[in-house]
Order: sequence, then structure tokens, then C-alpha cells
Amino acid sequence: MAVTMKDVARRAGVSVATVSYALRGGQYVSEEVAANIRAAVEELGYATNQSARYLRSGRTGVIAVGVHELDIPYFYSRFAQHMVDRIENAGYKALVARSGWNASSVRESLERLSDQPSDGIIVHAGGVPSSELKRLGKGRQVVLIDDFSARPGLDTIIVPGEQGIRMATEHLLDRGCRDIAMVGVPYMPKSRLGQRVSEVMRLRGYVTALERSGIEYRRDYLYDGEWNMDVGREIAHRIVADGMPYDGIVCATDSLAVGLVRGFADRGVRVPDAVRIVGFDGISLDDYVVPSITTVAVDMDDLADKAVGMLISRIEGDYDGAPRHEEGRLKLCVRESSR
Repeated sequence: MAVTMKDVARRAGVSVATVSYALRGGQYVSEEVAANIRAAVEELGYATNQSARYLRSGRTGVIAVGVHELDIPYFYSRFAQHMVDRIENAGYKALVARSGWNASSVRESLERLSDQPSDGIIVHAGGVPSSELKRLGKGRQVVLIDDFSARPGLDTIIVPGEQGIRMATEHLLDRGCRDIAMVGVPYMPKSRLGQRVSEVMRLRGYVTALERSGIEYRRDYLYDGEWNMDVGREIAHRIVADGMPYDGIVCATDSLAVGLVRGFADRGVRVPDAVRIVGFDGISLDDYVVPSITTVAVDMDDLADKAVGMLISRIEGDYDGAPRHEEGRLKLCVRESSR
């Protein structure tokens, strides 16, 4: 007769619920109780499956991932899928959650993830100090996405937005554009462009490319707004109402670029005939809209490999050194919107 969880519970002197919780990697089991359950599992030969193996090793085999958004077509939903693939290829299971965009939602998301059995967490920093994120991780290994701290306290991977927007702006300059707007960032005086914040760093890339070509950085060439398609569409309507003063537009994200193309189409403005557009990210929709979107794409396979690789090296004890910093690779993908 097969050994059951009830048999293990009876031998270990605990409830079936406690055995179930322990085999799922629950944290709130004393070492003494966990040792008794391990001994019962070994003695009775119960379920030599993944849960039991991880119980013996002291790990759960689960990696938790928290990203800004899971809604298609946003960059982070695609990035999450690439990380899930890497996690599963490494023999772990993935737990994915939406962390939102602001610091309070990131804190709440990390607290929820920390209450789930896992060996480590990959989460977007969201402007929360790494020291606080480390505490919220409750003893787990943590890798951060986009922690722009001068001295990160945890391993981090960076989406190199400044470099990407500079490349996008340079591409428009190479295409002959001289009146180039940027969508998705607020105006900031040059004295404030040293801030290590994602939108400021992207703005800095735009300003750097313009100034290298001797072009003035102008306040009225910037359009602030959330990084989504609806905002891009609305901004396109505003630009048309302003008389179409630009021959090129750089977008902080591809979602904005897709919305911009749609908004111009609403008003009968043809892209790239009237204005050239370049985005940044590399979302899957870029190839399927008309015109297709030129973008500076992040190599998501590379970024996911680096994030998951750093975390697993910590989990499995292969690395126990100082916090590491890795950046993703970028590639300019020229399509119809800038030709």
C-alpha cells in the first residue's frame, strides 16, 4: 500500500496540514518539526518527488517575479515571460505577480511575494531603497530590476534607457530630422538631468544626442504622460492641433509610439511621410501595426539570463560576493515608421 501524507504526519507527530505546508516550502515551521518531517519522509519512502527533494535541501524550487505590468503589450509583460522561460529551464518553478508603478505598490507586492514559499525574488525596484527591499524580502535572495542607486545594495539588472533613447534620437538625426520632439517625459532644466531616475535618464539621452548635433534643447518640444497607448494617441491629436511642427518624434516607450501612430492616423497624418517616429523597448506589437515601429529593442533573452543567473548563483551558493550590476544589450531595429 502506498505511503500517504497522513502516514508521514502520524510518524512525525504533526498534523497533515503541517506536513503539506512544510513540503510546499512554508517558512513558519520550526527546524525541529521540519527535521521530524524529513526523517519521516525518508523512513517511510514517501513521495520521492520534487517537494520532498526540496524539503531535504532546504529549498522550495520556486522563484518569485514581480514586474510593473502583466497586461499586453507592455514591455514588462513580455520580459516576465522571458524570465519564466529561463526559470523553468533552470529546473525551478516561477511565481509571477504585478508590482505596479509606484513605491507603495512595489512594497505591497514584495510583501505578498515574501509570504509565498520561494527561494528568491526578482522585482522591480520602483524607487524603493535596496535596503528596504532586502528587509521586505524576509531573508530571501533578491535581484532588482532598474535600481539606479549609485551604490546598489543588491544585485541589479538595468534596462539602459539613457543609451537607448540616445540611439533613437541619433537615428532620427541620421535620417535628416532636425525638429525632434520627445514624448513621455516632462521638461527638466539641464541642472536637474543628473538624477538617477528612469524617465530623467531617458530625457538625458535625448538631450545628449541633440546637443552633440548642435541642436537646441527646447521645453516646448516635450510631451509628458504615462507610458501607454492611450496617452500616445491623445498626444498625437495635440501635436496635429499645434500644426505639426516636428519632423521626428522619439518616444520613451514603444507603447507610446504605437498610440502616436494611431493618433496621427485619426487625423489623416501619414507616418513616416509627415513625421518619423522611433520608440524604445522592443514589444511584440511593433511588427504588426501599420506602419511598423522603428525601435531600439532591449535583448530580453540577455536581460532574463542575467537576472535569473544572478539569483540562482546566490540561491545555490555559487556566489556570495558584493552586489553585481548588469545592463541589457540594445539593438536598433529600423522599420517603416522612420524610413
